[in-house]
Amino acid sequence: MNLTPSNATDAPTASLAPDAPEPAPQLDHERLDVFRVALEFAAMVPALAKGARPAGCARRTRRDRHHFFAMAQGSAMECAAALDILRVTGQLSIADATRATHKITRIVQMLIGLRRR
Repeated sequence: MNLTPSNATDAPTASLAPDAPEPAPQLDHERLDVFRVALEFAAMVPALAKGARPAGCARRTRRDRHHFFAMAQGSAMECAAALDILRVTGQLSIADATRATHKITRIVQMLIGLRRR
């Protein structure tokens, strides 16, 4: 869908049902694999820690985007530390912590790659 001033507030045409196919990416950040993996991780967080809110990237300049990716990398590392705390306090199983840590590791690796561009 191409957004114009006349249809920018229209409801999404794609179904939001869990079994519906993913809609085509519309915004720059939606095209990034790191964004998709971060969403997968964010979907895991409520079950792991009872709440989370994902964030997006609307940065345009190269310097601003690199700064955003650096901030996102720092946030991912904070998530990893939070997982460690949940694990050592017995609030998270080792299996769940391992799965979530694998996602965070992938996110950090992708963000490092994006910062090198």
